[in-house]
Amino acid sequence: MYHLEMRQFPHNMCRFNMSSEEVLAVVEPWANDRWVELGERRWSPHQAKMTIIEGPRIPVEQLTMGRGWRQAQRHATDVTERVLAEARARGGGVRQAPPGDAPAQAGLLADSLGLELIAMLDERPAPLLRAWTLAGARCPDRSASESLELAEQAVRSLLRSHLIVLVRAGVDTREGGAGDDGGREVPEAELDAVLRAVGSWAAQDGTAPVRMRRA
Repeated sequence: MYHLEMRQFPHNMCRFNMSSEEVLAVVEPWANDRWVELGERRWSPHQAKMTIIEGPRIPVEQLTMGRGWRQAQRHATDVTERVLAEARARGGGVRQAPPGDAPAQAGLLADSLGLELIAMLDERPAPLLRAWTLAGARCPDRSASESLELAEQAVRSLLRSHLIVLVRAGVDTREGGAGDDGGREVPEAELDAVLRAVGSWAAQDGTAPVRMRRA
């Protein structure tokens, strides 16, 4: 049997007595640099640590009082690297774009940025400007317009997947966009126009006109 632990301070979650199929359902997206949902939380491979151990089945009575993971470790072997390597060998890992394939490389970069945004938005809403800033930090050799294009691509991908929504708001960017003024959610029919508007991405008088939050 397999036992799995997810850890991201201050959170941790354990699953016990998992079959190989159940572990595979978690490991394959993880090996492909995609977040997974376990225990009513979303876990990003860029933020959290996954540990997989293999050993005998643990009786239910030994899983009480938070003793389960320690009990599992006593009689199990850490197989995290092996299981992840097998998942990548089956094609579960991130696919590398062929040299010179600019669209594919841009897609991978946008997906990676999207994962970072999702992890950030788990904590609090943030202005669109934050996505632009993160894109610039990832690609410091790019122009501001190229960073904006990357940020827009990542945000559009998250919107298509219904992972985030955009909200018209007046968030104080000097506080990192942490405020929540109950602004109006941007209708789907208006999303394209909002994302194309430069003003949506720039702070105006200390406020961000549009912010992102988890759906």
